[in-house]
Amino acid sequence: MSRVVGNKAILAIDVLSLAVGSYGLYENIINAQLPDHLVKAGNWQFLTNLSLVYSLVVFGVGVLAHLFHSPALFQFKNTIHPVGLALESIVAMVYWPLRLFLIELLAKDGILHIPVHVDLAIHLMPVVSLLIDYLVFMPRWTIKTSTALGLVVFLSSAYYGLLKVLVDVENGAAYPYVFMNVETETERVFVFIVVGGVAFLQFLIFKGLYDWIVGKTEEADEAIDRFAKKNQ
Repeated sequence: MSRVVGNKAILAIDVLSLAVGSYGLYENIINAQLPDHLVKAGNWQFLTNLSLVYSLVVFGVGVLAHLFHSPALFQFKNTIHPVGLALESIVAMVYWPLRLFLIELLAKDGILHIPVHVDLAIHLMPVVSLLIDYLVFMPRWTIKTSTALGLVVFLSSAYYGLLKVLVDVENGAAYPYVFMNVETETERVFVFIVVGGVAFLQFLIFKGLYDWIVGKTEEADEAIDRFAKKNQ
């Protein structure tokens, strides 16, 4: 079975994801040249960097769980994984459509100063890796829907509060994403509510998708078993 602790395939994926993600984070923080209106708030104003750090923790716990065949760590990863996938899904869902079609909403000058390989390492690899892990190698999430909703509200509020502290609009700073630079604070709060709502909706979709895929897989396994018994 693939959905058990100690699986070598997901161990390799987690190791690779940890290495690629760490490299991407290092390159993005050390070598990134922020424009003047973003310099003061620093690199931790970006949801990309915050979510990537969280994902690296998930990958790291996964490596330890599978390497040492630890059921406790495997269960812990199952607990923290949904938040990581929700965060990275939001990052990918917001970033890539804007990156490909409306880049002026991401970068003030319409130019992103980031190498392609780093871009893929921080904006695409995490969500792909977490999604593969979830759909192929993990048991069902154990987190309750109400708990997930509470976490979404908490994290959305925490990020809003963090940006309020870091971004000094009165002294010429701007929010890290152009679509956050709206005219009123009410509009900005609405943006965060929408993003948080989408994150929770994605959680529900992923849960339903998992049940559908696993259900089809189990049906196929049962059909194979019945066929094998008939031909014994």
